[in-house]
Amino acid sequence: MDPPRDPPRRPCRGPAAPPSGHSATIRASSRSTRPARCLLPHRANPESTMPTTRPSSTSPLLLSLLLATACTSMDADVGSGGMGSGDYGVTPGGSQDIGYVRELIEQGFVPGLDDWSPEGLFSEHDLPLSGEACDQLLCPRAAASTLPMDGAMLVQLGFGTNLDADTWQRRPLNLAIAVDISGSMADGKLSAVKTALRDLSTRVDAQDRVALVAFDDQAEVRLPSTVMDDAGRVALRDAIADLHERGATDIGAGLRQAYGQVELHADDAGLEDRVMLFTDAMPNVGATGDDEFVGLVTRHADEDIGLTVFGTGIDMGNDLAELMSEVRGGNYVYLPDPERIGTVFEEAFDFLVSPIAYDLDVELRTAEGWRFVDAIGAPLDDPGATLAFGAATLFLSNNDGGMAVILERDPSTDGDTPADAPADGLADIGERLVSFHLEYEDAETGRRGDDDLTVGFEGGESWVSAELGDESPRADDLGVFKMAFLLDEVDALTAAGEFCDGVIPAAEAHRRVAEAEERLSIAADTLEVAGENGAGLDEESELMQRLAENLEGGRNRCN
Repeated sequence: MDPPRDPPRRPCRGPAAPPSGHSATIRASSRSTRPARCLLPHRANPESTMPTTRPSSTSPLLLSLLLATACTSMDADVGSGGMGSGDYGVTPGGSQDIGYVRELIEQGFVPGLDDWSPEGLFSEHDLPLSGEACDQLLCPRAAASTLPMDGAMLVQLGFGTNLDADTWQRRPLNLAIAVDISGSMADGKLSAVKTALRDLSTRVDAQDRVALVAFDDQAEVRLPSTVMDDAGRVALRDAIADLHERGATDIGAGLRQAYGQVELHADDAGLEDRVMLFTDAMPNVGATGDDEFVGLVTRHADEDIGLTVFGTGIDMGNDLAELMSEVRGGNYVYLPDPERIGTVFEEAFDFLVSPIAYDLDVELRTAEGWRFVDAIGAPLDDPGATLAFGAATLFLSNNDGGMAVILERDPSTDGDTPADAPADGLADIGERLVSFHLEYEDAETGRRGDDDLTVGFEGGESWVSAELGDESPRADDLGVFKMAFLLDEVDALTAAGEFCDGVIPAAEAHRRVAEAEERLSIAADTLEVAGENGAGLDEESELMQRLAENLEGGRNRCN
């Protein structure tokens, strides 16, 4: 293996310390109050009756929005059920992958807690949920699984839709593309962006308008907003060919020019207004603060102009790109290398530019005798029976998306626990666990919709790993079975970040990573034996193996 180069210099929001009196190493009943983009070291709940050590790396993470998008999917198979009558999944906006972390690990580094989110990991896998046919834009979906190492229950919650893959078409676009042509886009990055844009030019037609803006230390409109008929597409390709690296990086100037081009036709009926930004997100002239960029994007989001950010290269400013993508109408895709940049639109162009719903509100309530014990992606200050959160935007996806909650029996209601409840703290067959209520705004009509679902445990006989025996999750559906093992990877990546922050020793981090590697490999074999695609989990196991090797280099390998 070639020796890794020095870690890339990038902006980083430092990790918050655990509150006084709480151990950062106890993971059995932890909770996180950090915003969705940042993971804290796991913190113990002093009221918990669960054990403080476990023989497995399965972590009782509670809630993580699952971003499931075709453009980064590692599981090409759709699996059974879950997408209603439309054969589409639904994904919140924001980060669409953990490609940045994958590239860090591949180059010999150990990622920090701020380098990734569980949402991005889950988005790369198809996690199908079965359910009745959906008769509206969004319908709740759910399935349960045991987490025997935690004495807890995992419930995957997702969305179905009535949009039909055979008939759905994206709305015509009013699109402006801002391309970073600064010197940092050399080494093949700008060349690959040009390849991607030539591909884009084949996916638009006379119903669409496209503008092209190039920026370095200043911004220039290379193609004003133009109808993409035959002549318009030729003009777009000519403008793409004339992009060359030069100068510094003023992202703000590029965005302002791009938004200005969209605003010229923002009042035209029936158009989807959107800006695309290709950049390594390392501004060094003009506006350079995160707040300035987020404010600019938010102001235009309030005018229903969405933003899709494409981050290029391992030396990019990942934090800034993610922040800009989390506003209403936003999403973000990390592109680690020229090959990935050049092929980004092959599978998911229509989905990336097509929000279907805004202002998602979800309310969850446990059944009597249960409580939520942790949350990632939503605030959960203390274990309790209710949880509420939202998402600014939802997009279509070829994969099934959703969220996960983990529950334990509430020790304060021991007297109300059924006499025949399992002694291991897990749910009985047929036991009700969670009520799931959602509300949303239809992006096309502006009307509010809502729906409800009650979730129970059906016994977990559908999916179980014989090799793991009593340590295997027992899952009611394929998606929640996969998710239970992806939580092992979440725990492993968290351990790596905790090691880099000096919270845990190398031996503890290495143990948790090695356990995740083994369990993911076993889960992949289980899927293959059952005739399902286990390649995605097998690749995650290999990633954990490489991460374990990187940990041997000590903290000087930390990003």
